[in-house]
Amino acid sequence: MSSNLRDVALKLGFVDAQPTTGHPFNVWLSRLKGTHWERLSHIHDPAEVSGWQTCEITIWTAIAPAPPLADWPEDCGEIGAYYLSTKANKNRRIAWEDEAISMGYEIICDVFLPERAAAIRAGLGVHGLNGLMIAPEHGSFVDISVLLVRTPPPEDAKGPEHDMSQGCGNCGACIEACPSGAISQNGLNVHTCLRHYMNKLDELPEANYKNMGRRILGCDVCQHVCPYNAALKRIQPADELVDFMKLENLLTSTDFGSISEHVQLDETRAKSQAVLAAANTGRKDLLPLVERLAKSDDIVLSKMAQWAVGCLK
Repeated sequence: MSSNLRDVALKLGFVDAQPTTGHPFNVWLSRLKGTHWERLSHIHDPAEVSGWQTCEITIWTAIAPAPPLADWPEDCGEIGAYYLSTKANKNRRIAWEDEAISMGYEIICDVFLPERAAAIRAGLGVHGLNGLMIAPEHGSFVDISVLLVRTPPPEDAKGPEHDMSQGCGNCGACIEACPSGAISQNGLNVHTCLRHYMNKLDELPEANYKNMGRRILGCDVCQHVCPYNAALKRIQPADELVDFMKLENLLTSTDFGSISEHVQLDETRAKSQAVLAAANTGRKDLLPLVERLAKSDDIVLSKMAQWAVGCLK
């Protein structure tokens, strides 16, 4: 088992895959603070998630590169690198699951476990102050896939004694660069990270409207300043996606499904971010479009557009 599932993962495009035991991720849980504690308490234990005994669980963890992106043109909104590789990574993980099933393994598909904690336990990288896992050759720009398999762990599988990685070195670059001040020497406060607010725009404080810059989906600031990512080659987004991400298009388009091949964007959420981007970049030429959205029936979109109108006027 230590070789065949790893060999399959490498053939599918993962750059590495390693097994670990199915013990609870107590270190990961202890780092978390805030709401939804009951749910988080549940997913930290593979035995509770699967209904299997710990001794009969092996967690396979694999990583694949999610390369950083070149800077977006000034008239565009921005998307983080992770979101442009989500579809390919999902397909790769599903293919890995299918291969495991065809080989006779019992697995649980779409399992929700702390993937970064599993990757650190597996020895695939170390814990960064920004909450991400940093791999030796690919930095923090990696996608992590987890396979929960019902089989006793192999002898080389690492256990919870490996959950405390030596860390990234705490240079502090991400602390200084974080737009919302979500990173400290204590790690990442997930509830004040801009990525969190992008999923819960109704919770975004008005004081953070300017901090959004022209971000539409994701925020890679802490990763761009990380020394572990300095040597990574940045890739260019597809031309059609760049055209679609022009602020004028985001504010007017009703066909967000047309770019689903590249990224999944929720129309209302994208427009909410786009009005902030228009204000933060001083796009007075877009004022009529922003004023129109200020009359939206969506409370959050209307509020953000009204703020943007005030800035642009």
